[in-house]
Amino acid sequence: MANKLFFRSALISTILSYLLIFVGGLVRVSGSGLGCPDWPKCFGRWIPPTSIEQIPTNIENIDPLAFNIVLAWIEYGNRMLGVIVGFSIIIMTVIAVLYFRNNSKILYSALWSLFLVGANGWLGAIVVSSVLNPYIVSLHMILALFLVSVLSYGTIESYKLINFSKLSNILLSKKISISLIALWVLIVVEILLGTGIRANIELIAIDHPTYSKEDLLNAVNSYKYLHSVLGFSLLFLSIYLCYLFKNDFLGLSKQLVYFILGMILFQIFLGELMIFFGLPELIRLFHTWGSSWLVGIIIILYNTLQYEQS
Repeated sequence: MANKLFFRSALISTILSYLLIFVGGLVRVSGSGLGCPDWPKCFGRWIPPTSIEQIPTNIENIDPLAFNIVLAWIEYGNRMLGVIVGFSIIIMTVIAVLYFRNNSKILYSALWSLFLVGANGWLGAIVVSSVLNPYIVSLHMILALFLVSVLSYGTIESYKLINFSKLSNILLSKKISISLIALWVLIVVEILLGTGIRANIELIAIDHPTYSKEDLLNAVNSYKYLHSVLGFSLLFLSIYLCYLFKNDFLGLSKQLVYFILGMILFQIFLGELMIFFGLPELIRLFHTWGSSWLVGIIIILYNTLQYEQS
């Protein structure tokens, strides 16, 4: 009973966290980051106004003319979803503390998730007070990646307590272990580099408002080149992993490896589309969100494997 209860709460928390990453990306590409210029309230109200007349007149440092109902409610929706994720992880952590004190993997995954969601909530307030400092926004994203990684780890660990059958006949050899760890690290670095490129573009656009999108891309050309090199390195590493998993008769780990390969190919395709069409917002949104899925799936893949007997 406790195993299923924790698994369901961990799975719900993981799904909600990925949804939060998507909505957070929507906030960034839609320019809604300051849709609510104060925190935790929105234009001095716990529920955002629906018209400029509803904005209190006694609020300091807030211009009522900056109010945009669409942007305000997108940002407010992001905050409310963050609160829901927080409560979901609190429930998951309570279950872990009550029933899994002797299972360090599940207990610590829950405790780390609680810490990370709290830290990222605090950082969200810093994002607003810093007036969307691009580097703080990027750090906000990186903490979200660590959160979904830890949640994915706890989810698959609890799933293994429910399903006692083997998930893969592939042993976690040193070669596979190093390859998977390298793939996870490279993807996180790739995402960090991508958010850094976007942060630099935003800062350059502020200093040079007359620059076209082509000019902005040319200004970060060296970083863009490194981003591409890392992308193709990920592609070759995932192909190598497909070779290592060719003898998986149970199928789950092989399916995950091929899914990772397909996702990396799709991400490279989206990256090229972004450059070709001049950074369209919709492609940027799915490019970032798709990358975040890779981070969690690699953790799940790693945990489906059995340790090689020495």
